[in-house]
Amino acid sequence: MYRVMVVEDEPPLIRDIRYEIERNSSLFRVTATAINGADALRKLEEETPDVLFTDIRMPVMDGLELIKTIRQKDPELPFVILSGYRDFDYAKEALKFQAYDYLLKPVSPDDVRKVLAKLGAMLEGRKEQKKRSLLLSALHGEQLRDESDGLFAGRSLGLLVALCGGASGAEANPADLESELATLTDPGTTVRVWSGKTSSEKIVIVDGDRDDDGEIAKREQLAKALQRLLEARSGKTVNIAIGAPVARLGDIAGSLGSLRALLRRRAEHGVSKLIRENETPDASEAGSPVTVLTNERLISLRSMVHLQQKSLFKAELSSLIGEWHSAQLPVPDFTALVKRTLHAVGNGYWRRDVDIDSVVDESMESVTPNEIWSDSLIERLEVVLFVENSISRDSPEGVVSKLDDYLKANSHRNFDPKELASGIGLTAPYLSKLFKQYRGMPLIEYLAYLKIEKAKQLIRSDPELLAKEIGEMLRFTDPFYFSRLFKKFEGCSPSEYRKRLEKR
Repeated sequence: MYRVMVVEDEPPLIRDIRYEIERNSSLFRVTATAINGADALRKLEEETPDVLFTDIRMPVMDGLELIKTIRQKDPELPFVILSGYRDFDYAKEALKFQAYDYLLKPVSPDDVRKVLAKLGAMLEGRKEQKKRSLLLSALHGEQLRDESDGLFAGRSLGLLVALCGGASGAEANPADLESELATLTDPGTTVRVWSGKTSSEKIVIVDGDRDDDGEIAKREQLAKALQRLLEARSGKTVNIAIGAPVARLGDIAGSLGSLRALLRRRAEHGVSKLIRENETPDASEAGSPVTVLTNERLISLRSMVHLQQKSLFKAELSSLIGEWHSAQLPVPDFTALVKRTLHAVGNGYWRRDVDIDSVVDESMESVTPNEIWSDSLIERLEVVLFVENSISRDSPEGVVSKLDDYLKANSHRNFDPKELASGIGLTAPYLSKLFKQYRGMPLIEYLAYLKIEKAKQLIRSDPELLAKEIGEMLRFTDPFYFSRLFKKFEGCSPSEYRKRLEKR
């Protein structure tokens, strides 16, 4: 309900206007009246209405002066002018001060109905924009005012986080998804959709009636509908985590973090699933034992690459990936195994201008439930395997530039400067000298600098990550050394850096 103040110096007209407003729209209720502009200003100090209807000609302070005064403090409060034919010039002057509309006295029911319909649409639009802005701020973990929860009083807010296996499906327009999902909801439920922090993530907030016993079931139905929509658009697998309802806007960021972690743990390769928060995993999700890549097998794979035995290498790698696939590993574990193996196999053989992690990730995005995934990966590896490296033929600055791009794309890895240098046909001291010349620091120091820059990026992108977890992701075996190195480059510890970001 929207609150209305009526400012009019004739009590009979106040009664007529109140009657017409409340008779013609259930959205509006007259909660305050005033007999002139000065009286209205006093009452506005106690309560601010959503709409103000005001006469033009009044004693003490007329409507025009009232609008000018209020506009200095509140540029958005909508005014409706009450005007007689003889006051029409005053009404036109009021419209210059952004009065929303005007009614000629005596007011007619049809005119009141039309003005209220326009006001209702405008105010509902404003409210929706404010709600959407608050929810987006809550998703980002921003500090919100306590009264912000008032906009969602009596509402139940539940999150769905969808992870699509293909980029084409993930690029679905959030507005289009909202429109399609809205056709499946009742009038008391609102669905809002945002793109996530990666190209394959969609975030949905279902805004329903807190007292509706069927709200949880409705959220489940919407999750299934969203899964079908994304699968139909892309032909890829879609995993969706369904969150429990949250009581406050301030709890939304925590729920989002929990659902993302849930997807990391339990989303499966090549399978579309609905994963419910606080639900105990089914025993079948544990999968079968994973084949260990023995040192003997690793040496064999390296030899195949070294000797340019393409068909044997592809067959062996395909066999390995098939064994891991059949183990029904969660997607992150499956992907990590493939990447780890390829990094180990390709050490010294991969082209330096190729990011092997991106090659694997792109292959994962092309997954379909009925596709032999290894075929897709092997096709991509054809581009990077068995190709003679030509980086050493570049100018000294070109060598540094290309190697720099490679190092930045793989800053999570540990590099041996000697191996880097020999891989491009240079000596380690000469390569370090080039980095000192073109990057301002020796190679060994530059490698450490890139790791700290990557750590800062991880802190900014995922506030939930602990310093210890970030250190492990960047392959620091000693968390204290990681913290000391971070402080050396940034002047503060990882936790202090996080606090600085929160204060901005």
